[in-house]
Parts: sequence; C-alpha cells; structure tokens
Amino acid sequence: MNAATTYSPPYHRRHHQHHHFQLPPPQSQPSIVSIPTQKSILDLLNSKPATSSLQSLAQIHALALKTGHFHDHFVSGTLLKCYANPRFHNLDSAIQLFRNVPSPNVFVHNVLIKACLDNGEPLQAVWLYYELMMNDAKPNKFTYPTLLKACGDGGIVAEGKQVHCHVVKLGFAGDGHVKSAGIRMYGYFGMAADARKMLDDEDDDDAVCWNAMIDGYFRCGDVGSAEEVFDEMGDLFDEMPDRDEISWSVVIDGYIKSGFYKEALEVFNTMQSERIRPGKFVLTSVLAACAHLGALDHGRWVHAYVRRKKKSIVMDAVLGTALLDMYAKCGRLDMAWEVFESMKEKEVFSWNAMIKGLAMHGRADDAVELFFEMQRRKFRPNGITFIGVLNACAHSGAVEQALKLFDSMENVYNIEPEVEHYGCLVDCLGRSGRLEEAEELVNSMPIEPNPAVYGSLLGACRIHGNAELGERIGRLLLELEPNNSGRYALLSNIYAKAERWDDVAEVRKLMKERGVKTNPGSSMIELGGCVHEFKMGEGCHPKMKEIYSTLKVMIERLEMEGYVPNTSQVLFNIEEEEKETALQYHSEKLAIAFGFISTKPGETIRVVKNLRVCDDCHSAIKLISRVYGREIVLRDRVRYHHFRDGTCSCKDFW
Repeated sequence: MNAATTYSPPYHRRHHQHHHFQLPPPQSQPSIVSIPTQKSILDLLNSKPATSSLQSLAQIHALALKTGHFHDHFVSGTLLKCYANPRFHNLDSAIQLFRNVPSPNVFVHNVLIKACLDNGEPLQAVWLYYELMMNDAKPNKFTYPTLLKACGDGGIVAEGKQVHCHVVKLGFAGDGHVKSAGIRMYGYFGMAADARKMLDDEDDDDAVCWNAMIDGYFRCGDVGSAEEVFDEMGDLFDEMPDRDEISWSVVIDGYIKSGFYKEALEVFNTMQSERIRPGKFVLTSVLAACAHLGALDHGRWVHAYVRRKKKSIVMDAVLGTALLDMYAKCGRLDMAWEVFESMKEKEVFSWNAMIKGLAMHGRADDAVELFFEMQRRKFRPNGITFIGVLNACAHSGAVEQALKLFDSMENVYNIEPEVEHYGCLVDCLGRSGRLEEAEELVNSMPIEPNPAVYGSLLGACRIHGNAELGERIGRLLLELEPNNSGRYALLSNIYAKAERWDDVAEVRKLMKERGVKTNPGSSMIELGGCVHEFKMGEGCHPKMKEIYSTLKVMIERLEMEGYVPNTSQVLFNIEEEEKETALQYHSEKLAIAFGFISTKPGETIRVVKNLRVCDDCHSAIKLISRVYGREIVLRDRVRYHHFRDGTCSCKDFW
C-alpha cells in the first residue's frame, strides 16, 4: 500500500466507481485498517516491483519509515540491499541510507560490504569493514568471504594479509567458505605459495577449497600445478564424489583463460566420459573455447544438448549470448542470428555480441541498423556497443558513418570516448587510406594513445605502402613494446614491400638481440569433432605427405588458371622461386589441402588462422573457390572472409 495514499473503506471505493452511495446498515462494524507487519514489509521488499523500480522501492521505504519498521535491522538491511541492486546504479543512495540506520549491526554492515563489491567498488567495501570494527559491531563468518574477495579484486595485498590475520585471530580460519575465499584472494595476488599454505594449514577435505586452489594456480600461470591438484582431488575423496561439476568447470575455465583452448575441449570430453553432467556454467566456458578454435561441431553438440535438457538448463541471456557468439565466430552468422532472435531474455551484452558478430563478417549496414534497433527496444548502448559498431564501419570502409557515430557518443549518449574508441576510428580512417587524418587524430587525442592505436596506424601504412610514416610509427612501437613480435613483423613487412632489404635485416637483428620470438602462423580446421592444427614448416601431421602432394596439384592447377604468387610480403631477400616456395606452404593453404582430402566435393571448408591472412593466400583462396567450386570460410585475426565463386565477402578490403 502506498504510504502517501489515504486509506478509504471498500464502500467508499464502490461509491467512487459507480457514482451512487448508500449508507451501511446501522449494525455494520467499521472496517479496521491493519498496520503492516515486519513480515509484510519484507515480503514487499522481496517482490518484483522492489527489484525492478526505484519508484516502487521508495514507496516501500516510506512505508517502513511511517510504520517504524525501518529501525528493525533486518528490514533496513533488506531495504539497503534493494537500493544497492547493480541494475539501479544507485550505490550512493544505498550508502546514504546506511548512514541513517540507527546503530547498524553486523548484518547491515555485511549487506553494504557485499553491495560495494557487487557494484565494482572493492576499496569502498574494505573501508566499510574498517568502520564496522570502529563501531564495535563484531564481524562474523559471513563478513569475510566477501571482504577477502574485495581485497583480491582491489589488488590490495597489505590489507588482504591484515584481513587474513583477523580471520585467524577470530577463529574463522577453519570455515570452508572463508578459507576458499582466502585461497582465491592469494591467487588473485599471484601468491600461489601463500594460497597453498592456507589450504594445507588444517586438514580439510572441502572440495570448494581445492577448487579455489586450482583456480589460484591458473591465475598465477602455473598450469602444471593446477593439473596436479585436480588429479590429487581424484585420489583424496574416496567417500564422496571425486570431482563435481564445479571442479571440472574450474579446470576448463582455467585452460581457456590461459589460452589452452584445445585442452579445455579435451577435459570437457573426459568429463562426459566420466558421466558428469555439464551445467550452464561449464557449457558457457566450452562455447568460448569452441568460438576461439572455430570448433563448430563441438558448438553444435552443446546447442543440441541445451535443447535436450531445456527443463534443467534455462537458456538465459548469458548462455544464449555465448551460443550466438560461438556461431558468429565459427562462421555461421545465420545460426547466430537465429539464436539471437529466439532469445527470450536479452541484455545489452547480447546486443553487443550480435553487433560484434555482424562487424567481423563485414556487415556494417546490418550492424548499424541493429545499433538503432536495440534503442527502439529500450536498450541503452554502452562503450562496448560503440566499439562493435565502429569496428563494423572500419571493416567496410564506412568512414562517414563512423565519424557520425563517434561524435554522437558524447553529444547524444553522454559516453566519454576511451582509447579503444579512438583506436577504432584511427583504424577506420587508416584502412580507407586517409592516413593524414588518422595521424592527426592520434596527435590530437585528449588521452595518451596506447600501442594498439599506433598499431592500427602502422597496419594502415602497410596496406597503403606508406613507408615514411610506417617507419616513424614502427620505430616508436618498437620502443613502446620491445617484446611484441607482431610489431617487428609489420615494420619488416613495410620495408620488404619497399624492397628496403637492409632495413629488414636490421629489424631481424634487433629482434635477435632482444630475444624476441616470432609468433608463427597457424591454421586450424575441425573435422569430425577433432581440431587439426597446421604450422608452416611442421610435418608432424600423420597425413602430411598426402597434404603436400594435394597442395602441389592445387597450385599447379591455379597456375594454369593464371595464378601468379604475390611475393611482396616475403621477408627475405632471396630468389623469386624460393619466395614462391615459401608462400606455397603457408598454414592456411595446408589446412585447406587437408580439408580437400578429408571432405566430400562441394562441402564447405572452414579454417581459423591466428594471424592476418596475407595478400597471396587471399588471392589464391579466391581462385581455389572458383576452380574447385568450393565455399571456403576463413577467419583470420581481424575478420571473416567468405570465399565463393572467385570472390571474397570482404571485397578485397581488409
């Protein structure tokens, strides 16, 4: 009931509705107005209006004040939790409310500490703990899991160690939730030894703590130790399920975050063989691995599994977004769109993923249209949305559209452009050949350009053969990122294109002196649920002899159709014939040859490459698609290329 509304008895409301009034019989008793109880206030606070509307919440707040229930710490704490809901972006109001709670107890403090963490303010959470200690409101075992996580998220090592001391002093060190939070905190700090010591301090067979230790090792980059602990768990728990779904999820997620995507899928396959049913969180991680590897068959299996288990696995916004992202990154934009359209729950990140998918496939017009459609559906774009739509413009050369969108960020949407947005615009201008404007934008940025911004400009110099600007930007990047092999390769490429072989040799010498290793090109193709990886110069694949033979026949046929190798990007001053041989064995050509001998005529071949496809391979694959009547879908580091009938979807703009 709205506290501001005067109560009127039922017969009064009937009179108002029907415009006639009749006095009640004399014996009738007047209606009694019931005063809301604590339970009824709490029921209101847990209702949908309180969690979806600040206006409704304010009305319940007024009612709690009017009836005196605000002084009940359980009521005020629950009210505080509602105000601090991250979807309201209203943490300041929650803190102000906290200041008006008379003598807040530990429950109220705990609610606000967690609220600060949920709203991305871990340092504020730690400060509130300090206030709790000053107010003599003794912390309890529910205080510390959140507080330790806040220390880890905030990267405050000294304070984290002090909180750990408090945990030991107050006797909470043996609590499984507190202990696992402490282990995770040390993992966030990169202090694996301290995390392991905390695990070993007391005998503890709690799987939550062991899962936290595995996660800690992965965060510290110690993949081997993470694997050992995971194996240990299988030996320890003889009287309970060895490794539950969470254990497997932690390992799969750890592999993915460490860049071991194939290993993540292998663990997932083992998990299924041990009859552990994967839940939503595991499936979301697996879809991320599929997306990176281009493992479409694995991704389809996950989609089919979700459909079969629709009663137990709800297709919410997170899982749906992971699924559409997988399809988009595996080259099936049609399936991504189908998933997006069928999603009953969408969040801003769902729209962002679809816009990004359209962008990487060069569908700028569709991406921009979806950008406006999300607003018609009452979803407000954020900074990530603009990165997606600006990238779409960059991949299609829609410079004017990009400039309009960039200007609208502050003027229309009140979003201050960050360095990533400037990088997108520099990339868009540079790809379109407007190098002077791109350089002018870099020099006039109100924030310090990062290496990625300069890298976009350097890439544009390579595309358009501007050796003078490329040399200047390239030399700057070699100082900013002395260990980034890609920068050396790009500058060498620019020198090689200009036939400045002495400068190419100088760059290679500098790499050797600094101990910089080249990131080798690799291409992956999934067939029959197995991901095959190819690298130039490696002959470890069991069908390598057949692959080389097939590739030789393919090149000979292409040459009969007029193919001439483009040797301008070979980074060695060697004979032309040697350059042609080097180009012949690029990883994407090896993967395509393997696809030819492993699939039926007419089947689509899908390849994922870790680097940008070179000019020669791009030209050769266009010709292969026409000569052999095959559709070839190639994802490189930047975007998708759909080759069909001798043309590419990028229209030679990439």
